[in-house]
Amino acid sequence: MVEILGLALLIQGGGGLINNLSGGSKSWFLLNYVEMPTALHVAGHALLLVIGLVIVVRRKGWSWLKSD
Repeated sequence: MVEILGLALLIQGGGGLINNLSGGSKSWFLLNYVEMPTALHVAGHALLLVIGLVIVVRRKGWSWLKSD
């Protein structure tokens, strides 16, 4: 269950970061619907991305990234 949360945060953070850096249109990324300056949107998405990555790596370890 925690892995799913980490993956959801990775998707929301990474996708929202790309969305804001490429144009900032409203989409299904949750932070885009919160009224705040663009700089805070970018920082918030980056924070979600980092938190999601930390959760997934702590649960799965670095070995899931390597494809042997």
